[in-house]
Amino acid sequence: MYDNGDEYQPDSGEEVRGVARGRASDAARMRVAAVVLLGVSACTGLLFPLVWGPTSNARGLAAIVGDSFGLAAGAVALSVVAWGAGRLWSRSAREKLPEPPVRYGPVPGLGPAQTEFVVRKWIGDSAPTATLLHLAEQSVVRLTLVDDGLWQIEGIGTPQRWRRIDAISRVLADHLGIRSPGGVFVADGSPTSGYAVREGMRAMSDECRSWAARDDLLVPSVRTWIGRAMACLCTVLAALGFLGVLGPTILGVPFVAFVIGALGVFAAGTGLRHTPTGRHVWAGAAGFERVLSGRSTTIGSAAVRECFLAAVPYAFAFGVADRWSAQYRRVTGRAAPHPDWYPSTALYDDEAGLQWAAKPHN
Repeated sequence: MYDNGDEYQPDSGEEVRGVARGRASDAARMRVAAVVLLGVSACTGLLFPLVWGPTSNARGLAAIVGDSFGLAAGAVALSVVAWGAGRLWSRSAREKLPEPPVRYGPVPGLGPAQTEFVVRKWIGDSAPTATLLHLAEQSVVRLTLVDDGLWQIEGIGTPQRWRRIDAISRVLADHLGIRSPGGVFVADGSPTSGYAVREGMRAMSDECRSWAARDDLLVPSVRTWIGRAMACLCTVLAALGFLGVLGPTILGVPFVAFVIGALGVFAAGTGLRHTPTGRHVWAGAAGFERVLSGRSTTIGSAAVRECFLAAVPYAFAFGVADRWSAQYRRVTGRAAPHPDWYPSTALYDDEAGLQWAAKPHN
């Protein structure tokens, strides 16, 4: 049904900027929190001798800057250099990928979790819900709304049908006990069901990594792992410096500066790189995400009802279900269709329906 041919389409500048701002703001908040924590720790360690005294015999200001202010100036200059080196290493950890060509359907054989993983190199909290919707769309599970906020997921697929389902989706089904006919999982938003979904999500994540390595799609990034090792080593050296083991406590500052600059090497997905085969698969998956998120001016064959509904689970995987429905409404002039396999009107509401009940609570 899908026209899966690749073609380039002009972007909507404002939508692209909106998506980029949202992702950048989330990452910025995480970096600011880490920098504040490290900064407070550094200040506390630097002033350690004024209150408790370091492990050396020096006390007061001499324990901080030593006998010469030249040492302090050198430590400050070295801190600036170390921060810059950390920033450069952090930037090199991010894989540079081109804008993908538009694709109007999913990559054949890839479920929602696999599609998200090959694009982001990790799966988010929406992956279990997206997978359950995908299984319902494929008619191997039945979704039943028992009560407000209480859902029953029942396995109805035959072994032959399950063999056509991707391996990652089968992992979640096995974990929730819904792969065999008559198997039931109740999603009610409780800690018990949330824990089961969380464990299923971890199993999916592990299987995604195994699948990507087995199919030669993603490989470890040596540069990133070296940067992580250096940041961990600098953390230890900073602690020793602030305890006065290395001399004046100001000697711990350059090590903290490097860690702050290199925080980007710990970002999700930076530890992996796409292989040439992986880039080919990525182009198809990312091109489909481009359409789902509204960064393409057209939706092509997805304007057909069946194709649109088959794409809904993938939109949930990327957290853009509301944009996908709005895109359909904008292009076709009609309201987004409602699937027969979803017994609720809250399909595109991220705060209600199955997506709330099956949330993988900690």
